[in-house]
Amino acid sequence: MTAVGIPLDREGLRLDALAAALDDLKARNIRPKYVYTIPTVQNPTGTIMGEQRRRELLALAEIHAVPIFEDDCYADLIWDGRRPPALHAMNRHGGVIHIGSFSKSIAPALRVGYIVAGQEMIARMLALKIDAGTGALEQMVLAEFCAAHFTEHVPRLTRGLRAKLETLMAALAEQFGTAAEFDEPPGGIFLWIKLPEAVDTQKLTLAALAAGVAINPGPEWSTNKAYAKSRMRLCFASPSAEEIRRGVATLAEVCRREFGVPARIANVLQRGGAQPG
Repeated sequence: MTAVGIPLDREGLRLDALAAALDDLKARNIRPKYVYTIPTVQNPTGTIMGEQRRRELLALAEIHAVPIFEDDCYADLIWDGRRPPALHAMNRHGGVIHIGSFSKSIAPALRVGYIVAGQEMIARMLALKIDAGTGALEQMVLAEFCAAHFTEHVPRLTRGLRAKLETLMAALAEQFGTAAEFDEPPGGIFLWIKLPEAVDTQKLTLAALAAGVAINPGPEWSTNKAYAKSRMRLCFASPSAEEIRRGVATLAEVCRREFGVPARIANVLQRGGAQPG
């Protein structure tokens, strides 16, 4: 099975590009298996698809009789708490497979998720299932926790994540200046960053790891490798604020050593003193 990459804008999937791709497949007598999308806090860009575009996406999928695979695993992690309606909830004609997870909102090691779909689709999935599933005890503990605490837990979690994001953005501004470009995401656990064209983030990944900093190179998160060459994804969920600041400073030093960017600016300290303006 070959995946067809669809470009994104600040609302996620570009429907003009999706429509063109579906028309092209139809002209070649190829029926796509499904349209995969993360409409709420897209990974890695952090975009949220608006309700109007969601309606248009559903209509387009219905015209082409192609299912939508809706990955909603980050939907709880929105700063203002205004979660858009899921595509599955908006859909009136079937054909949307909705999946979610508690590994982002409760605990990464929990590995408990769920699928919402029609009975026929669920039956077909169960026939392909090859493991025994998550243990009943974990599911029971999760159910007890969510019933009593989930509505209070999520706002606390998003406040903490938002504070870490602000620390990360401030550290990038201090250490990289205008050499690091990004849009502030409305939620999630990651930041999608554009560095100067001279930076190859796959090479940067190895050099940064040797210095104790882990990054996600852009080409691993995009079907367009050339577009993503100088981009990277930074996850801020786990490290503390101080670890974020130290990590960004180290990353900037590695970038300067390996690629000559960012250039030294007045508000960045050098060893032994401040760089004169």
